Amino acid sequence: MNYLKSFYSTVFLLTILVMTGCAGPLSIAYRPGVIPDASQAKGYPTILLKPYTDTREGVEPHYIGKVTEVVTDMNTDRIILDKEDAASLVTGAMRTHLTAAGFIVKDWTPGLEASDDTDLIINGEIKRFRLDIGARDEIEIEIASSLTSKKTGKVLWAGVISEKGDRFPGVMGNSRRTIAGYISKTLRAVINKILKEVNENIQMAVISGIKDMSIPEGVGRLVIRTEPPRVEVYTGAIYHGMSPLSIYLEPGINEVTLRLKGFKEMREKVSIRNRDVTEIDRILEKE
Repeated sequence: MNYLKSFYSTVFLLTILVMTGCAGPLSIAYRPGVIPDASQAKGYPTILLKPYTDTREGVEPHYIGKVTEVVTDMNTDRIILDKEDAASLVTGAMRTHLTAAGFIVKDWTPGLEASDDTDLIINGEIKRFRLDIGARDEIEIEIASSLTSKKTGKVLWAGVISEKGDRFPGVMGNSRRTIAGYISKTLRAVINKILKEVNENIQMAVISGIKDMSIPEGVGRLVIRTEPPRVEVYTGAIYHGMSPLSIYLEPGINEVTLRLKGFKEMREKVSIRNRDVTEIDRILEKE
């Protein structure tokens, strides 16, 4: 008899726990996935990351969307984030991506913003962050961001990046895992686009002559401009990208090769000095 009471008590408790979990908020274990190449930015510059703000209207900070179809392990009519709100999720994801791409990232404090310990500021706002679960799931994430030179106050880039999509939940339907994965995948796509803009505009800022960012110890910077542009740039057998280009190289003599179909190949030896900038401007001749 006591055994049966203990058995039913255990079943009852497990049922309560399962029901509580099904009705509880959603946890997202965010993973950055594949990061766009930012190899020329590694170790440089130092970025001050200000918290993103949530400017969505008429929703709670933790609210993501509504649920109108059955979810196997979720007994609720709306998706609510656990622990962190949408702004914290986006800020944390941005920090993860920037760090993985090779940037030095520092979290914002009033004292740090007033100091000279950082080179750039990244901040922004969440305009849309929604996932509705239904016969066909619909998701939309839209984030505005800006990249500012801390020394000059000049805005190097500002833009709004969005990702919108829909899907059928599949034969097995949705679960907490598939919902969290769909949110992570879409947010990852948005932040990768932001990171690409950030990296490209840092490079263009350097090429345009904004010299307010220090060069790390043990490397020098080579800035290459060509006419016409979009010339392939090599050092030895290593391809670095297309001009105009700013790259980091170890100090010493490097052989630079410039190639563009329909033009004569150009080669020259360039001296790279530690923590210094070497600039070359070249006009290619037609074949």
